[in-house]
Amino acid sequence: MKIKLLLFLLLASLFLVQVSCNKDQESGYTVLKGPFRRSVIETGELQSVNAVTLTMPNIDYKYGSRMKIIDLAEHGKNVHKGDPVVTVDPSAVQKFIIERRESLENEIAASNKLRAQLNNNLQDLKAQLRNEQASFDIKKLQLEGSAFESPALRKVIELEFRQSEIRLNKLKRNLELRPRLDSLDFRIQRIKISQKDNELKAAEETLEKLIVRSPLDGIFVLQTSLRNDQIVKVGDEVYLGDPIAKIPDINTMKVNGIVLENDISRLRQGQDVIVRLDALPSVPFHGTINKIGKVCIPQDTRKVFLTEVLISETDLRLKPGMTVSCEYITYEGENEVYVPNNCILEENKHFYLFLRKRGKIRKTEVTTGPSNNMYTIVSGDLKSGQALELPENILTE
Repeated sequence: MKIKLLLFLLLASLFLVQVSCNKDQESGYTVLKGPFRRSVIETGELQSVNAVTLTMPNIDYKYGSRMKIIDLAEHGKNVHKGDPVVTVDPSAVQKFIIERRESLENEIAASNKLRAQLNNNLQDLKAQLRNEQASFDIKKLQLEGSAFESPALRKVIELEFRQSEIRLNKLKRNLELRPRLDSLDFRIQRIKISQKDNELKAAEETLEKLIVRSPLDGIFVLQTSLRNDQIVKVGDEVYLGDPIAKIPDINTMKVNGIVLENDISRLRQGQDVIVRLDALPSVPFHGTINKIGKVCIPQDTRKVFLTEVLISETDLRLKPGMTVSCEYITYEGENEVYVPNNCILEENKHFYLFLRKRGKIRKTEVTTGPSNNMYTIVSGDLKSGQALELPENILTE
C-alpha cells in the first residue's frame, strides 16, 4: 500500500509539473522591445483651409432686390478657376439697357438741337447789334448836326441818341455774356449725356456680373437659403448679396476635431496626427495640430476641447464634410522595452511583473513609463523576450 501511495504521489507531481509547463507555454506573454506609440484617438470632420463663398451679385437695387437663378453648376462638381458656375436672369438689366440707350440718344439729339439753337441765337444777336450800331451812328450824326436847331428839337435828338446808345451797350453786353451763358447751358446738357452714358456702361458691366465665375479650383457646394432653409436651386428668386454656394480649396485641408478634457494635457501644438477617413480607414494621412481650444465646452454628455489639424497631403479623396478619425500621437519611441498592460501588478503605488524562467516565477519590481491601450513602457531588471505570467494566474495559484 505504501508503494502504491508513493507511486500515486509521484504521478500526481509529474502531472502538476506538466500542467505548469503547459501554462508557461500557452501564456504567450513576453517582454517586448521595439517601436512604441502612445496616442489619443477621436473623431473629426474634414474642412478646407481656404473656401470662397459665392453670393448673388452685389448690383444696384434699381434693377430689383431679387433676381432669378437660371443656371447652376452641379452640386459637388470639381470646378476650375474662371468656370461659370451661377447664371442670373439678365432680363431686368437688359430692359434697363434698352431704356438707357433710348434716353441717351434723346439727350444727344437734344444736345445737337441746343447747339444749333444757341448758334442761331448768337447770329441773331450779332445781326441786332449791327442794326443797332447803324441806328446809333445815324443818331450820332443827327446829334452833331443839331447845333443850329431849336433847343427843344435838340433836346429830343439828344434823348433819342442816348436811348440808342443804351440799346447798343446792352446788345454789346449781351453779346459778350452770351457765349458764357450758352456754354453753361451746353455744359448742363453734356452732363446729362455723360450721366446717361455712365448708367449705360454700368448696366453693361452689371450684365457681365450676372455670370458668376469660380475664383479658384475646388468643389462647387450649394448652400442652404437663408429664407426658406432649403438648398438653392435653378428657378429660385434670391435676394442680392445672399449666399449661393461655397467653393472649398481641396489642395489644403484641415480637420475640425475634439479631444476629451482628460486627454487635453497630453496634446500640444505641432504634434503629429494620423488622419483616417471613415470611408477609407486603411489609408493614413499625416497632419499636425495647428490649434487647441482654450475653453472646455459640453458635447452631449462629455466635455471636450476643440482642435484643428492641418493635413500635409493633397488628395482628391479628401472632401469637405467627410468624417475622420484622428490619432493624436502623444509619445513615440523607436527602441522601447514594453509589456502588456494586464501583466503589470500594482501594489501600494509600486509596479511588479511576474517573470517566468526555467519553470520558476520571480516577482520583479519595475518602473513604468508612457502607456497606450495595450502596452506600457517599463524599465528594471528584465530583458526583451523574457516570458511573463499574468498576475491573476499567480494570485489564483
